[in-house]
Formats: sequence, structure tokens, C-alpha cells
Amino acid sequence: SFCPGQEFYRGELFVTGQHFSLTDGHLNVELSVDFENLQMPSDESLTVTPVLKSGESEQELPSVLINGAEKQKVYQRTQALSAGKRNGKARTSPIPAVVIRDDAAVSRAFTYKASIPYEEWMEQAVLLLRSQECACHGRKGDIYEDKIADGLRLPKLRTSPWDAGTDAGFLSLVNFIQPAPDKDTLHCITGSIPYFEREEDRKDGKQLGELSEEKQNFEIYYRLRDALREVRRETGTELAKVRVTGYGAPVGNLKKNETNALIRALKLKEYLRENRLSGKALLEVDWIPEDWDSITSLVRGSDMMLKDATLDLIDNVEISKGRERMLMSLADGKPYRYLSEKIFPAVMRVDYRIEYTRKPLDAAESLQLLRSGKQRALRLNEFFAVAGSYPAGSTEYNDVLDLAARLFPDSPEANINAAAVALTKRDTKRARQYLERFATLPMAYNNMGILCLLEGNRDKAEVYLTMAAAAGVEQAVKALEKLKAEN
Repeated sequence: SFCPGQEFYRGELFVTGQHFSLTDGHLNVELSVDFENLQMPSDESLTVTPVLKSGESEQELPSVLINGAEKQKVYQRTQALSAGKRNGKARTSPIPAVVIRDDAAVSRAFTYKASIPYEEWMEQAVLLLRSQECACHGRKGDIYEDKIADGLRLPKLRTSPWDAGTDAGFLSLVNFIQPAPDKDTLHCITGSIPYFEREEDRKDGKQLGELSEEKQNFEIYYRLRDALREVRRETGTELAKVRVTGYGAPVGNLKKNETNALIRALKLKEYLRENRLSGKALLEVDWIPEDWDSITSLVRGSDMMLKDATLDLIDNVEISKGRERMLMSLADGKPYRYLSEKIFPAVMRVDYRIEYTRKPLDAAESLQLLRSGKQRALRLNEFFAVAGSYPAGSTEYNDVLDLAARLFPDSPEANINAAAVALTKRDTKRARQYLERFATLPMAYNNMGILCLLEGNRDKAEVYLTMAAAAGVEQAVKALEKLKAEN
């Protein structure tokens, strides 16, 4: 199973993929490990030992030695000296399975493979990674243990004649679906900058509404710049439009408020342009002088006195016909004081909407995003691009396709491909979970046929494979030939 970000050794190393299988009575363990975040001095080392453990039973697997650059030179000299001794009395440490130099200039990831005689208790075992620091330069050489897998989940082998043969041969009978190419897509993020924050949200310093207009412009620019920075950090994005809308409250004369709103919008737009907020992208700035829609909404959700009478006045008296004056007269002005103190300040704000396009990423960019833990930002095609950068049937290829199906549960292509992966491992239960919902789609016919064969339902398999062959799926033609050869 693909488990991005399964961390160990203080969160500095990650297991990005793991696979277990049985061959000729031997357990094969394969781990993909990323040590990009490892913080280790050049003259130190770290020994990582996979350990299988179940109850009283424990089995250590061959270790991995990660040497700092200086430590690697010492290690190589020691190995050369050991090789030169002929009397056989030189003491040597257990030979590690992999020796890696911790060098920032090269890839800081490796694939660990080991094979050991299989015993029944191992299927229920947990897999631990035991990380031991070197006891050098006065350090204690601490040992860390991290659980990476609960049970090995070995594929159950069936007795069908279709289980015979190599994985490569069986892989040729399932088919993988490539979805239609991605196009640039439009995305948007929205936000709001309040003039007066609620008491519980307030920070030290003045509120935006207490600042001079010049300082307000700077603060608005600063907040928008932060929001845009998040957009620009995402690979493949291009800014399309920034729309900023200010909202005022009914304080003073309406006509004066309208004039001030127009001037305010122009000044803010000029300031944002001078500071190149949106670059070449379209920048729109508007200002609503009196936001009665928000006032109505806030009053409706409040516990103010005479709420219904206040709402009735707002709904039925036009602004130009003395709405504000009548509110001031209602119940000796008590409702209006509530509006002035509680509602109007909450209305005053600047809302923004940032629109941007995102181009499809290539395999290298997609892989970088996947390794950074931002797999949810990837599109389906980008997952397939990552998978396609590995050999078909490899652990990495299988893990990426399996993850894609979990992140895109409604995608037929993602599920059919994950089922194909499960079928190559003879995991019929998992394959059926992925395929069941999409069994009536022509693109699923071939893999449904292979699934039925593995489950022993030959008649149903032949129906699916015949339909798939008629649709031009080469794998179905081969599977039908295999079926006829068995008769």
C-alpha cells in the first residue's frame, strides 16, 4: 500500500511505499525511503534496521547504513583495510544491506529490498524501523523505534490455473486506462479583511478601521499579497484576475457616502497598481457605500430589541425616502444605537476574489508535489504521469495508481487502473471493490473478465472478455486465446 509521509526517526525520514510478497518460501520486503529532511552532521552516521515482531518472535532484516560525507570516507578506508587483512582475525561489524552517502547534491531517497526465509508468524507481525545513531563524539548513540506496518497483508494465492506464470506474463492480460488530457482550469480563492475584528479575534495594535486611509491601503495590500503568495507557490499557476470590493456602513449622508466610495475605490486601485499587486492580471476594485444586504442579514441573526420592527423598516422604506431617519426615531433611537455599535462595524470590510488558471504538470513536477505531501493538489492525469515515469508493475507504479483511486473515488479510470494493479497481485477482493461500481462501462470489461477468471467464474469471464475484444482491447483477445488453449 502507498503511504506517503509515514515518518520515522524523529520525523526526518519517510517511508513513501512498502510492498510484501512471498516467493519460493521466502518473504520479500520492499520499502521506498526518502531522507530529504535528515539533519545529520557530516562526520556521523545512522543505521536503520527493519525488524519484524510478533509476540515473542522477532526477526531483524539487513540494515541500511547512512553515512555523512566525512563518515563515508572513514568507512571506505576501514573497508579497504579490512579487505587487506589475510589472517581473518580483523573484527568487522555486520555487513549492511545498503550503504548510502548523505549528500545534498544527489537524490536523498533509496529503495530497500530484502528476502528472508518465511515463517507463519510473520504474516501477523508488525514492521518496525530501528534507527541507531552512532555513538561518536561523546554522543550516547540513541535508538529510535517506529512502527511502519501492522501485519504484512500478503496476497492470498489461489489454486486457479490462471495463477501460474510470471507476473510479467499476467500483467499483459490486464489493461490500464488513460483519461482524456487535462486542460487549463480556472480556480478561485476568496477572503475578507474586516475593518473591526471581533473581540476574541483581536490582536495587539490598531484595528484596520482605526488607521489613516494611507495605512489602510498598505494593510489591505499586505493581506492581499499574502493570499496571492499562496497561489503563486502552487506549481503551474497563472494569475487571471483580482477583484477587490469594499463595503461601507450608512454613516452620514447617502450622496456623500456614494461620492466617497467612488474616490476610495480609485485610490485603493491606484495604490495596489503602483505596488504591482496583480502584475499583468486584471485588477478590479469596487466600493459599496452602504451595505444594507449584510446589515439585514446580521440583524436577522441577532438578539437585538425590536428586531422585527427594525427589519420591517429596512425592507419597506427606501434609503432615499428617509430609512435611516425613521430607524433613529424608532423607540427613542435604541435599535439604531445597537445598529451603530454592533452591526455597522461588522459590515465594514474588504472582500477579495482571486482567479487563477493551473496548467497540467509534467511527471517531474507532479512527483515533486507528491513527495512534498501535497498529493491532494494533483489532478488524476498528473498521478498517471508519475506512475508512467516508473516501470509498469513496479512498486512505485502500483502504489501511485492505488493512491489515485483513493483520492479520486468517483473516477472510473482511477478505479479500473487500481483494480488492474490488484489483479496483477491476484488480490481479487480488492480488485472487486474497485471494479464493482464500474462493471457496466465498456472500459472495465477486460479487467472484469480477468477478475471473473481468477474467481473461477469462467462463463461470466468469457462474456466480459468477448465484449472487450469486440471493443478492440488487445489484452482481451490474448485472454480469450488462453481460455481456448485450455479447452
